[in-house]
Amino acid sequence: MDSAIGPPTLTIMNLTPVFASVLAAEIAPIDYGKVFGACFLAVTLVALIAFSLRGLWLIFEKAGVEGWKAVIPVYHHVILTRLAGLSAWWTLPLLLVLPFLKAQDKGAKLLCLLLLFLWWGWLCQRIAKRFGKGVGFGLGLTIPGTDLYFRTALAYDKSTYTPNP
Repeated sequence: MDSAIGPPTLTIMNLTPVFASVLAAEIAPIDYGKVFGACFLAVTLVALIAFSLRGLWLIFEKAGVEGWKAVIPVYHHVILTRLAGLSAWWTLPLLLVLPFLKAQDKGAKLLCLLLLFLWWGWLCQRIAKRFGKGVGFGLGLTIPGTDLYFRTALAYDKSTYTPNP
């Protein structure tokens, strides 16, 4: 027998996370603010996205649809068109216009964005009407920046969904 082979030794794996090596890198003190700003922006964006999805989840549940459907990217637009009282085929304009946003022509991009904004505005007006809200509320759901506030208001208020207003 070979006596050189002994009992197996226990090796401890280095469990240092990958990002720790990045944090241990030499960073000039002047760049600390930039790193903090980027981290703060990333955390803020993740929190806003989570807050927005929670609002959409509650709106779906208020309308009698399972809330998890709000998390699926394209499918939640199909559900929103159904909540607006339209066929799911009305999601098709969104899917057909999106590839044209890659066009090189700025006029084509502007036209596509305008068409998407009008389509989204029309859809938000119909959804607001189904929840018993007015034109101003639908406009608030349409405009980027104010939509988070109005979506949250719609999710947490006492309005009810009526399929045929």
